[in-house]
Amino acid sequence: MRPSDVPPLLGIARKAGKVVAGQEAVEKAVLSKKVYLVIIAEDASSNTKDKFTTICKSRGINCIIYGTSEVLGKCIGKPARKIIGITDKNFSKEIWKRLYATKTTEVRNIVKSESVRTSQKTGNI
Repeated sequence: MRPSDVPPLLGIARKAGKVVAGQEAVEKAVLSKKVYLVIIAEDASSNTKDKFTTICKSRGINCIIYGTSEVLGKCIGKPARKIIGITDKNFSKEIWKRLYATKTTEVRNIVKSESVRTSQKTGNI
């Protein structure tokens, strides 16, 4: 899985009705804890980034800076959007996992290879 796998998933989430887009709508959803993940465009203003990262931290909601506003808008079939909120727990987990897949898979491979080696050694003894 690669970060490039995220845009199609955002489109599917929007079709399922699990996406909130735009600053006012996302802020309202974050404050009422209806959002599990907030995605902020890289080209959003520093005030917007600071505001939403602070709000998300205080509410315990994951927040990611990913893509441009054009990319985020295109993913959900709308004009450019600076901020998107995912209102479904499973979609948010999957997006998070896809964005951090490299680190996660590397760790899993190391753990698996070590456990395989130890089990082979103990089986031979």
